Amino acid sequence: MTGCAVEAVTVGHADGRDLVDIALSEALALVLRDLGTCGAPVPDVRDKRWSNFPGQVTAMLHDTDGTAQGVFAMAAESLPQRIASVADQVQEWAVEALWRAGRPATWPECPEHPNSHPLTAAVPEDRAVWICPRTGHLVNDIGRLPAPDR
Repeated sequence: MTGCAVEAVTVGHADGRDLVDIALSEALALVLRDLGTCGAPVPDVRDKRWSNFPGQVTAMLHDTDGTAQGVFAMAAESLPQRIASVADQVQEWAVEALWRAGRPATWPECPEHPNSHPLTAAVPEDRAVWICPRTGHLVNDIGRLPAPDR
């Protein structure tokens, strides 16, 4: 895995009364870390059960403009699978949020092909990673993206 501690994702209230289910929180924390590191908008995560599908844990990602999108994880999946699945969903949210903000809508940007395409979440050898979809080159573990060079 990433070798770093994962913070719980506190949602809803500043006093921490509502927490996203740990099966979703531990995956979401790594993806949110990458959003913040890369300078992309970071959603307000709110605990919200919007599905009754067995084993599915859910929350909502809210943007400052009032829009929201659901995010989910399957609690029985391995942590790397949950991280990659959540990364795909947060990536969709981030691209939309960036577009609405008038910014380039590519997140996370592929460092090998700037201004071209985003990275893709994958799970090779039981690791949740970002890869270049063009070359398949592993860029970094999800949750470990470096700040972009400016």
